[in-house]
Amino acid sequence: MNHKFILIAVIILLIPVFVCAESFDISIKYLGISVVKVKITNEDSTLSVQTRSTFIASIASNMSNQYTSEYTGNYLPFTYQKQINQGDYFEDRIVKYDRQHLTAQRISSISSERNSEYEIKSESRDFFSALFYLREAIDETEGEMWVDANKLIWNVQYTVIGKEIISTKLGKINTIKVKLNFQKYSNREKERSDMLTNNLVNEERSLIFWFSDDEQRLPVKAKFLMKPFAVVWKLNSYKK
Repeated sequence: MNHKFILIAVIILLIPVFVCAESFDISIKYLGISVVKVKITNEDSTLSVQTRSTFIASIASNMSNQYTSEYTGNYLPFTYQKQINQGDYFEDRIVKYDRQHLTAQRISSISSERNSEYEIKSESRDFFSALFYLREAIDETEGEMWVDANKLIWNVQYTVIGKEIISTKLGKINTIKVKLNFQKYSNREKERSDMLTNNLVNEERSLIFWFSDDEQRLPVKAKFLMKPFAVVWKLNSYKK
């Protein structure tokens, strides 16, 4: 009986999740100035994320990045691709997750020297699949996730810390406020990677999200408590 239960559970996790297409347009601001535009699309078990620095920000640091996460049930990715163009730094790599053997294989299209294999947790997710998992997980007031940030595995503790009404371009929205704290699980040193996701995972800083307090749980705002000034994400529009 136990073997049958395990088999059924595995089959459920391997079944792709087909949802109606969602599209999010987000601005990332620093000192009140929009520095990065982000578009996230969730369709047919694929998260596609495109980021581009604004004209003002591109003077200091140009960014044109793309992330693609193909996932199965519960937003567990089986492949995660990063295509990074940050002026003086480039990546074009794909990570393939083997959850049976708890390993991930990173394959670079730029240099074979960047290829590697490393250990993961059974529920390791990339940053964006973790964000979409969190939308549903906050039915519980606290919990944990495992995030793979450029070969480093992080334990993420999340806590619902209250509810707020915030003003957005979509109007005033009732939100659930969630705090994320990070603790590095892997022993290796952090490698250089993209400015967006690599900087959001840090033991010394918390990440705060505000999700709409309804069935959609839209990520309407986020704040990364970076010193001396916070980085703020804001949702500009949403389509389904």
